[in-house]
This record gives sequence, structure tokens and C-alpha cells, in this order.
Amino acid sequence: MLQKDQHREVLSVEVEENALVTHGDTKSFEAKNELEIWKEFKKGNESAFTHIYRTYFSSLFRYSSQFTHDKELIKDSIQDLFIELRKNRKNLSDTDSIKLYLFKSIRRKVIASKERIRKNLVDRELLDGYNFKITFSIEHLTILRQIKEEKLSRLNLAIEKLTRRQKEVIYYFYHENMSYDEVKSIMDLKSTKSARNLLYKALHVLKSEMT
Repeated sequence: MLQKDQHREVLSVEVEENALVTHGDTKSFEAKNELEIWKEFKKGNESAFTHIYRTYFSSLFRYSSQFTHDKELIKDSIQDLFIELRKNRKNLSDTDSIKLYLFKSIRRKVIASKERIRKNLVDRELLDGYNFKITFSIEHLTILRQIKEEKLSRLNLAIEKLTRRQKEVIYYFYHENMSYDEVKSIMDLKSTKSARNLLYKALHVLKSEMT
């Protein structure tokens, strides 16, 4: 029986080989919506699996980096997630937002892995990443219209005054372009109103710090 590390290595090789063989097929998924792609994956379409893996691996890595600095833990968690999804694909629920589904899954997996490591007293420097280190670029200023370009550095300093949950909602809303409903889901909030209120409170803190 293959060990977990071997499964991860095999997965990476298979994805790259499949991407080369089915390049045309994976490009065909660009015209499909996410529910259609997910259903194809659940039916066993390896091109759909490859498309999902290659489309979301980088964003999953970037997102997971908000919870830990341990790059190996992140890579292993992402690989394990895709191995589990592939193994259990027939029993997965449908989704019209693959990104949200993957983000929720990797969030749980990375946090659980951190807790297991924490119990074994492994280097705590690798475990202090759950604080959402976010900054805004000039591009983000077009979204936050109320904040002028010359205030960019002050904005990034003001972000440090936010609580972890406030940073998290800012990250989802502005960096990942999630809707209130998606933010509610991934943060396990009671309602979209709760997500909206959390965002408004975060923006209020930022404005207060900058005036």
C-alpha cells in the first residue's frame, strides 16, 4: 500500500501528465460554469479534475499561507485535499462555487494540521500565521473608492489595528472578491447580515485610524 507521501507524489505526476495529454479537453472547461465542471469531476472525468487542480492550486496555497508559514504543511494539506476529493468524488455534494468549496475544505484541514503539530510542541514560529497578513495595493484602491492613493501606506498601517476576524473578512471581500453569502459560509457566520456588519465594522476602524 502506498504511503501518504507517495500518494502526494503520484498525484502531482498524474496531474502534470494528464494536463499534457488532455490539454485541449481542459481548455474546453473554460466555457463551462462551475457546477457543470464539478459534476464532470464527480462523474470521473480526469480532465475536469486536472482543470480544478491547476486552476485553484496557487490560490489555495496563497490562502493557506494566511494560517501558517509552514510551506510544506500547506503543500501537503493541498495535496491531501485533492487526494481525498478524488477518492470520494462520487459522494461529494454539488457546488456552484468550486473556489468556496475548496477554501472551506483547506481552511479546516490546515487548521486541524496546525493543532496536531501544536500538541507535539513543534516550532511555534510556523504556527503563528493565523492573523491574516494583508496589505492593499494601488489596484485595490479602485475598490475602496473612499480611500485616496496617497493614503495607501497609512491604510496598511491601520489594518494592523483590526482584529483577526476583521482582517479575515477584509481579505475575503476585497482580495478574493467573495460575496456576503460566501463570506458567511466560509466564516461560519449566522447570516449575510452578520458578514455585512463585520465588514462595516472593519471599514469603520480603518476610517477612524486614518482620520
